[in-house]
This record gives sequence, structure tokens and C-alpha cells, in this order.
Amino acid sequence: MEEISETAKAYYANLSEKQKRLAANLFQAIDANGDGKISFDEYAKYMKQKGFKTISSPDFFRKLDKDGNGTLDFNEFVALHYICSSERVFVCDECRVFLDGVYFTCVQCFNGPGNTYDLCCGCYRDKNMNHHKDALFLDNYTLLQAKRQQNKRQGKNGVSETVEVAVAGLETSSNIISLCNQM
Repeated sequence: MEEISETAKAYYANLSEKQKRLAANLFQAIDANGDGKISFDEYAKYMKQKGFKTISSPDFFRKLDKDGNGTLDFNEFVALHYICSSERVFVCDECRVFLDGVYFTCVQCFNGPGNTYDLCCGCYRDKNMNHHKDALFLDNYTLLQAKRQQNKRQGKNGVSETVEVAVAGLETSSNIISLCNQM
């Protein structure tokens, strides 16, 4: 959660004053008793009202509560605001753990019209997946790089480049052009 928290702080620092005011107003709306902090009960009620079931658990709240005092102050709330406003509520499609760092996604599903199929590192490593047999998985950073390469190569047929992906000490090579054609 530390990486998400730092990302959230960076985004927040670059918001317009109007956007910062909206975030502060949301904090105040969730803080039903107006004591300047969000209790778990206030948090859970709001999350359930808004349909964020996957992140309304006590465990998730504890991850947000960096100082462990049982409440969220505004600085801790910034991470929640980022997660909700960016729609970055990703969970492993097998074990249902919140994906707060690197995760693997099915390339075919990523580029398809339906939902993505995402796995935590543990489920991918242990091959704990119930998915189509020809699925090609890339971690979220490598997938972003592959999309970047695809954009750079638009209109250049036959250009091939190899992406080296380190996964659990193993190296996997993929042809970017064929990969991007599958996207």
C-alpha cells in the first residue's frame, strides 16, 4: 500500500485548488461526526453506499490506516481518494486479494471488450488460475511498455523486438509485434 500512498500524494500535490477542495469536501462527507478523522464505521458505511464492496473490509481499512490508530486522517484518506477516483480497485481474479503493487494481466483480455483478468504475483507464480489455455500474461509495467512500443511501431510492418521479462527468476521472451497484435 506504500506505493499507492506515495502515488496518491504525488497526484494530490498536483491537483488544482478546486480539485483539492472537492477531496476535502469528500473527506468531510465521510467523516459523519465531524471530528476530523474517519472511523471504520464511517468508512464502511460510505464504501458500501458507493458500491465499493471489495475495499470496505476491516483489513483494507487497516492497510490505509498507516499509523495504526484506528482512524484515517486526511493524509491517509488521500490514498483512498486516489484509489476510488482513479477506479484503481483491482483484485486478483483467483484469490481476491487487493492488487496494491505489481500484478499480471491477461493480454488478450486487456485488449478485449470485456473485463480484464488479473492475478497477484503468487497466483501467477503458482499457476493458480482458471483461464483460457492460450492466455499470455504480462506484469502491469511490461504491458505498459509493450503498448508504448506498439504505438512507436504503428505503421512499421515486420519490425520485431524482444522484451525480456523477469518473473520469479525466470526470463520470458515475447515478440512485441505479435504480442501487440494480440492486444
